[in-house]
Amino acid sequence: MKPPAHRRKPLNVHVDYVTITLDVVNERLKAQGSELYQRECGFSLRELRLLRFIGNEPGLTLTRLIERSFLEKTLASKAVTSLVQRGLVVRSVGQADARQICLELTDDGVAAVMSAERIGKIGMDCFHKALSDEEREMFRLCLQKLAQAGDEIVAREERHAKRPPSGKTLAGAASRAVAPLDSLTPSTQGRTT
Repeated sequence: MKPPAHRRKPLNVHVDYVTITLDVVNERLKAQGSELYQRECGFSLRELRLLRFIGNEPGLTLTRLIERSFLEKTLASKAVTSLVQRGLVVRSVGQADARQICLELTDDGVAAVMSAERIGKIGMDCFHKALSDEEREMFRLCLQKLAQAGDEIVAREERHAKRPPSGKTLAGAASRAVAPLDSLTPSTQGRTT
């Protein structure tokens, strides 16, 4: 392919969006955590997330697990199937509604989650060292405000395009997602994300 006769001038458009920064930090932390959990415990960060939610709410339905874990349905379903095949989770038909699939940890699943707690505590200790109590609270509030701003962008676009509201909000999801940041206070340092 022949190079162009002349190069275009730079556009000088904005490239340092907060979403990019959040994405980079999130991806780095998830990759590091997943590698560590895989090496030490034999499962990924995604699998651990699911195991923790199931452990905290025995009988949790697959639908609720997907909502709580903020994972895409296909990814969550595949991960749950893998956890069932490995003997860490058992599936059963719901008693109240036979269309529901309920999930519960096996004894091996409980042991797996508890073995990962040591690693989670190390991560939380590092977080505590990086941010003061005030900074953690400010971080939590900033995340909620950014989610609300994202909702406003969607609402404006829906009004502009004259579409009915989607009903899904980032702020609602963010308030549930950043709620674990409340556990980052010194009185609950043993809790992990």
